Amino acid sequence: MIPSVAYLIGVGGAGMSAIARYLLKSGCEVYGYDKVKTSLTEELEQEGVHVNYALSVNAIPEEVQIEAGKLLFITTPAIPATHPHIIHLKDAGHKTIKRSEFLGQITKNKPTLAVAGTHGKTTITALLAHIVAGTENGCNAFIGGISANTKSNFYWSSKAKWTVVEADEFDRSFHSLSPTHAVITSLDPDHLDIYGNEARFIEAFEIFADKVTEKLVVCHEIAQKFDKRTNLETYGIEQSGLKLTHSASQIVGSSSGLKFDLNLNNKETILKNISVNMMGLHNLENIIAASALAYNAGVEIDLIKSRLASFTGIYRRFQIHTHSSTSVYIDDYAHHPTELKKTIEAVRTHFPDRHLTVIFQPHLFSRTQDQQEGFRIELNKADRLILLPIYAARENEIDGFNTQSLFEKISHPHAETSTKNSIFDNLKRHQVDVLLSVGAGDIDLLVPSLKKWTSTYA
Repeated sequence: MIPSVAYLIGVGGAGMSAIARYLLKSGCEVYGYDKVKTSLTEELEQEGVHVNYALSVNAIPEEVQIEAGKLLFITTPAIPATHPHIIHLKDAGHKTIKRSEFLGQITKNKPTLAVAGTHGKTTITALLAHIVAGTENGCNAFIGGISANTKSNFYWSSKAKWTVVEADEFDRSFHSLSPTHAVITSLDPDHLDIYGNEARFIEAFEIFADKVTEKLVVCHEIAQKFDKRTNLETYGIEQSGLKLTHSASQIVGSSSGLKFDLNLNNKETILKNISVNMMGLHNLENIIAASALAYNAGVEIDLIKSRLASFTGIYRRFQIHTHSSTSVYIDDYAHHPTELKKTIEAVRTHFPDRHLTVIFQPHLFSRTQDQQEGFRIELNKADRLILLPIYAARENEIDGFNTQSLFEKISHPHAETSTKNSIFDNLKRHQVDVLLSVGAGDIDLLVPSLKKWTSTYA
């Protein structure tokens, strides 16, 4: 039974905002705090969430300051326990529950499709939700990004038989989930500020895999980590000598998307000539994974095919804003070397022989320092590189390490550093053909201006 009043700290986050929307649909009066007003918090307010932006405890609404035990008080590890609102409400007798724990409670009530892994999980979750939402009963879905089809990170159906969730490894959040079927996309080490080393990071995914009650679908590249499990299925792009449970073949890529055959359940089912408005082999792998989970959930084959064709993408995941013979602008969330590798490869595949300018905003001091060599290798693949200051997010700065440290390690002949305020001065110094902006911080604030600027000479 959900209490009638909820207060969410960090309500404007990708994960928390989806929870807020779920609570609204469940008949709860929802209040929340966030540091700054954004387009997402404004949308929440329009939908009925009461949001305040002041640190002072005087900003806590009276409706929240009710009898202890009657308030649903949800927090996230991204907000420190020293936050004044948290201290005040805990002193008043209210118990906190982490966002991941509350999401875990939701997944105990319905069969759940969960998507985990270092890369690709937001795209897979959004695509899977789009597919399952097309069934008679729809679904409830919690996505870590904004679907272009719905302009939201949340799906709701009062008749839903399935819950679809993005299983986040940060702070071991995915250990709270109860998955029926799940995908694991990759195990590239990340969040080492949380895990300490690669072994503990992989161990966390093994614990998550133990929670899956039916099919566990993993990318073939990491299958050996889970090969002792009897519920294991694999996915990937068809290759000679490689046995895959779910795969794609007969692949043709162009500047408008991908066309391929989709092979499910050891080719028991083959869907021919599927066309999608998505680019890159990494996105093709995401499509296979989402289709495999939908298939395991019992979604009809014809519906999978039609929903793949109608999926229009996800905000900041290889999102093309300008597209002409003289100007292309793509924005992507890539913030790990492996993600940069796949994103740049996708640009080179779909826009061959064109000059590529990359604007990169590193995300987190710890990740940038831990992954310096990977960033050096991948960013050197750009024809021209512009580095922005590191976005600290939840972290403090690391003494003696900054963007200049990474810049010096890269040693690119056509690289430079810039601030967001001076980015257009940097861009105007050379003709721009294909522009790619990447990063998980507030680089997205540049997107409207970059779209307008690249469109002027498209």
